[in-house]
Amino acid sequence: MWNNARFVNLIANGLTTIALTAFVAGALVWLANRPIFTLTGINIEPVTGERLAHVSQAGVRSAIAGRVSGNFFTVDLEGVRQVFETVPWVQQAMVRRVWPNQLEVTLDEYEALGLWNDNQLLDLYGTPFTANQAEAEAADGNPLPVLSGPEGSGKLVTQRLAELTSWLEPLGLKPVQLALSARHAWRAELDNGLILDMGRDPATGLSQTGEPGGTEEQIVPVQVRVQRFVESLHTVEQRVGRPVIYADLRYPNGFALRLGEAPKPKKTSTPATKP
Repeated sequence: MWNNARFVNLIANGLTTIALTAFVAGALVWLANRPIFTLTGINIEPVTGERLAHVSQAGVRSAIAGRVSGNFFTVDLEGVRQVFETVPWVQQAMVRRVWPNQLEVTLDEYEALGLWNDNQLLDLYGTPFTANQAEAEAADGNPLPVLSGPEGSGKLVTQRLAELTSWLEPLGLKPVQLALSARHAWRAELDNGLILDMGRDPATGLSQTGEPGGTEEQIVPVQVRVQRFVESLHTVEQRVGRPVIYADLRYPNGFALRLGEAPKPKKTSTPATKP
């Protein structure tokens, strides 16, 4: 066997290849662990090119301290992404290497639509997230509406908030609270203090059985009931001379109202008479 020149050359070539591979691998490992490739900075940028509204550089660095390890070559980008997405207000993070010892992290923030179920916030797409509620405000600077509903109903509540806002436009009123109960009944408070008890909605595939005057055969969509009330409100208040503070819209052919106190007459000053 050892007298076979071809076999001996094959063995020699194989050993040479193994040696060279080991040498190159060792050199690469040695090079990769040089101090020049130790991560020295993480650059944080907003995805939109504008400044971050709620996420601060200091807050991010504090949240990720000790949780990012490795150097330029060995750092786990997926792991870093997951770490950044645990930071409050961060919806999505994208991470890339920047030669020779930096990381660039692009952050997309949540945009809050309303307060959700006491301890969370709801984003524009109906996704609940956890962040400091005191830091949240609407784009116009006003307080966010207070929203609530059963687990998994965020998208449905988001849709109904947009619909209700549109239906109320003729009155110049907006919902400041909107609740979906465990029985899937809708209730809202408007920015003038008016309470709307809207009941359940067949549009969501839910029955109205058990509501005042309602039967399976007399299902009236919430949209119809709200718009009927909106069209009548000014006329009703003008006739009775008192504001409506509560409206029960759960009836198929009308609604029940609770009235507030009549407006107090304005005081008129009498001119002083000369003696």
